Amino acid sequence: MASSSFAFTRVLHWIIAVTAIGALASGYGLTQSDAFALSLLRLHIALGMTAGLLTALRVVTWLKDGPPPPVFSIRSRVQVRISRWVHGLLRLAPLVLLASGIGMVALSGSMPAIVEGTLPGLSDFEPLPPRRLHHAAALGLALLVGLHALAAGWHTLHQARPRTN
Repeated sequence: MASSSFAFTRVLHWIIAVTAIGALASGYGLTQSDAFALSLLRLHIALGMTAGLLTALRVVTWLKDGPPPPVFSIRSRVQVRISRWVHGLLRLAPLVLLASGIGMVALSGSMPAIVEGTLPGLSDFEPLPPRRLHHAAALGLALLVGLHALAAGWHTLHQARPRTN
């Protein structure tokens, strides 16, 4: 993989991370507030769409150019397998969230009300089948992001320590 392609995937990684975490936080805020905030829903949709579409772009880039080189060297077969699963699910979850979010908006027919600013709340989304998938995928993504961050921190500390015999 060329260094410019590698740099592109690194930048894409961080943009996806920031927008996905923002979408998770704003989505969580929407479920916790008694007073519905249309501006928070719009922010959630914008961040979620950005994270999902950029994830799709990253998957296409990965399929075209192959996976990016690992940041950390991993020697354990168990760690390699866990890393592959976590990274695969980190690519899948935003796509599931994108599809289920679009599905909720489409099935509810709420896009005109969201755009016009007349949506009274989220009650139209409650009975829709994609809602449970959306919430489950959001929880899964939050857990995966946490696991990914912990692993990166562990590898950073582990590889930075001098080895003693």
